[in-house]
Amino acid sequence: MNKTLLVVLLSLLLCVQYSYSFMFEVRAADEKCIIEEFRQDTLVNGKFEVSDRLSKNIAFQYEVVMASMQMKFYVRGPTGDLILVNHDASTGVIAFNAQEAGDYSFCFLDNYRPGAQAMPLSRTVSLEIKTGVEANDYSDVITKGQLKPSEIELKKIEDVVDSIKVEILYMKNREETMRNTNESTNSRVANLSIFCFFVLIGSAAFQINYLKRYFKQRKLI
Repeated sequence: MNKTLLVVLLSLLLCVQYSYSFMFEVRAADEKCIIEEFRQDTLVNGKFEVSDRLSKNIAFQYEVVMASMQMKFYVRGPTGDLILVNHDASTGVIAFNAQEAGDYSFCFLDNYRPGAQAMPLSRTVSLEIKTGVEANDYSDVITKGQLKPSEIELKKIEDVVDSIKVEILYMKNREETMRNTNESTNSRVANLSIFCFFVLIGSAAFQINYLKRYFKQRKLI
């Protein structure tokens, strides 16, 4: 029974906590964005690092490449507002609370510095994004010794259960919204069909009446 419960809890844990890792190249004067959808009040944190790992600018030393480029990093919310911005990013931490549901863009724009010693083609970005229970930081609690390791695990499970409840309510609300939208759309389509039907009947009656008068004027009937 205990093993079954543990498996269920671990499965639910995977459903409510997310961790994404990306590694990609950003060419000079080029912008690349990672777009993720978050629901309202989602805790988001993570980190990023700019390096020369994948780019392999063999013609230049690592230090020269890093000193010649200037990476702009920013996070933009669903309405286009800037949440985080760093005009000269090399490494950094991401931490914010999604104030509204929607798509959030994590963007990197690399450019040459004025008077750069070299002009490398690209640089590499490593990006990690965590949400849900995965985004919670328990290190302070462990460091201060407020809870025992077993109590920390119980705290994590409690947070998982809370996240599951929030996720279920969110899914329920979304389902209700979609159902209301479908019902409203079906009602409008039905009304439009009835309107089209009467328009066709009226058009047919008008054409018949017009042809009748035309044939009578021509004394064909």
